[in-house]
Amino acid sequence: MKQYTQLSQEERYDIQAALKSKTSVTELSRTLNRSRSTIYRERSRNQGKRGYRGKQAQELSKARHYKRISAVTEFGKGYIECLLRQVILARKLDSCTL
Repeated sequence: MKQYTQLSQEERYDIQAALKSKTSVTELSRTLNRSRSTIYRERSRNQGKRGYRGKQAQELSKARHYKRISAVTEFGKGYIECLLRQVILARKLDSCTL
């Protein structure tokens, strides 16, 4: 299975410069050694009202990443704490029987 890597901030700045200079997406993808679909996807996900800007694209990407990380709800946190308490209690009981 192919391993995907995120675009770096430097690559996003390269995309911004290439788009500003009207470089074709095909040529840009060869330069960055990325697929054309990666460049198109990057533009569609991170292009603002004022066009594609590398710094803004990096911030949007990070925001999406952190949003996924903090997907555990308060209910989920409570459930995990309850399970941990049960495990700790079970271990204490096991150590008492020795």
